[in-house]
Amino acid sequence: MLRRSCGIAVWLGLICSQAIAQQEIKLTVASGHPAVTGSVALIRDVFIPEVDKRLAAGGKYKIVWTQSYAGAIAKPPAMLKAIEDGAADVGHVPFLFNADRLPLEQVTYVTPFGPEDPVKLARVINQLRERVPEMNQQIYRHKQVILASLTTDAYQIVAKKPLPGIADFKGVKLGTAGQAANWVRNTGAVTVAGNLTTFYNSMQTGVFDGVITFDTAIAAYKFHEVAPYINQVGFGAMYASGLTVNERRWKSFPEEVRQAFLEVAPIYETKSAEYYRDAGEKSVRDALAQGAKLVPITAAERARLAAMLPNIALEWAKAAEAKGLPGVRTLKTYMELSRAAGVAHARAWDQE
Repeated sequence: MLRRSCGIAVWLGLICSQAIAQQEIKLTVASGHPAVTGSVALIRDVFIPEVDKRLAAGGKYKIVWTQSYAGAIAKPPAMLKAIEDGAADVGHVPFLFNADRLPLEQVTYVTPFGPEDPVKLARVINQLRERVPEMNQQIYRHKQVILASLTTDAYQIVAKKPLPGIADFKGVKLGTAGQAANWVRNTGAVTVAGNLTTFYNSMQTGVFDGVITFDTAIAAYKFHEVAPYINQVGFGAMYASGLTVNERRWKSFPEEVRQAFLEVAPIYETKSAEYYRDAGEKSVRDALAQGAKLVPITAAERARLAAMLPNIALEWAKAAEAKGLPGVRTLKTYMELSRAAGVAHARAWDQE
């Protein structure tokens, strides 16, 4: 009997020591987009398991994740506020919908016709963040810390009719997000605000004749079913979103948990950029196999479109300066870093 009691005591002691040794931390991670969006799926498939693996090796902490995607907590434009308010702890935050709150994060959207490679662009953006610390500071003012800068592949126009030339844009209603509406100024196209989760229904019901979107989204969101013409304008890859964590929760993390996040964030960031680099071509192939049609736009017509735009980059930079932000320095630094990385733009936005 004594031996049995001792055995139970030892067993209970082991359970207690394990419970004490491994502290549970409950976190909610959210996105306004569904997991068909590559950078959202990679939170589930890369970021979370890699963080878990590191914490399991340490044995002290375990995160109990609640994953909430597809707008269950907030729609894409409201994700910045959701993380700021603590409605979720970690979030996939599309910066392009928050030009008024995060002006400096819009730098690629005001310099279109640039890089095609999202991996190279992500490297440039990280260098830019180091050179322009105000970028991180403006996110911090919204009570969150940025962990990863997320880039997309190149944007095109998916429409119900072919648009091989600028003359064809006149009167076409295009769904756009954020600053992308500026890319067709002076063309006669009409832009209407939307996002990936609303584009399909808006085209199906006739609100839009087409959308400005990136290649990877075409097949994932089945846009080609309602707008079969993929007009290859080549607006370029964009820095669109970030993975952020609520500032209060971040400060509450034990150092080991923060370290795990910081180790995994660049891995996730690179995997996301590589996904978009590789998946864009596959998305177009899949859409073509299902009846979509490719509409090439000549290099000369693309250059003409870029040239006919007002200098939207300089407009943006001056507006940022009026708010006390280094818009001009951000623009010049981004363009200089792009050139140093071998990235060409159709216009020297910073030199006009």
